[in-house]
Amino acid sequence: MTTDLTEQLQHAPAAPYEREIRTEGPVTVVSLHDSSGEVAVRSTIAVVGTDVIADRVETDAAHRRRGLGRAMMSASAEAAVAQGDRNAADGLA
Repeated sequence: MTTDLTEQLQHAPAAPYEREIRTEGPVTVVSLHDSSGEVAVRSTIAVVGTDVIADRVETDAAHRRRGLGRAMMSASAEAAVAQGDRNAADGLA
């Protein structure tokens, strides 16, 4: 089962978190950093044809229960759409 990423709501991280998106070929690493620059949340996505696969989704224990996972997955979906992808397994959206 897949989800159309172009129909997903965008969720920005709350202050003081900032996001970083780095893409090399088919692999994109999305991370949210706290005010000290430490990584609070991170995921890796890979583009396969017109689909995207999420892997290594991690939230640091000190940053859990703040909605950061949703903001990070939203950023991952946005990055995938920017690369021309539309579909993801239900877990990404």
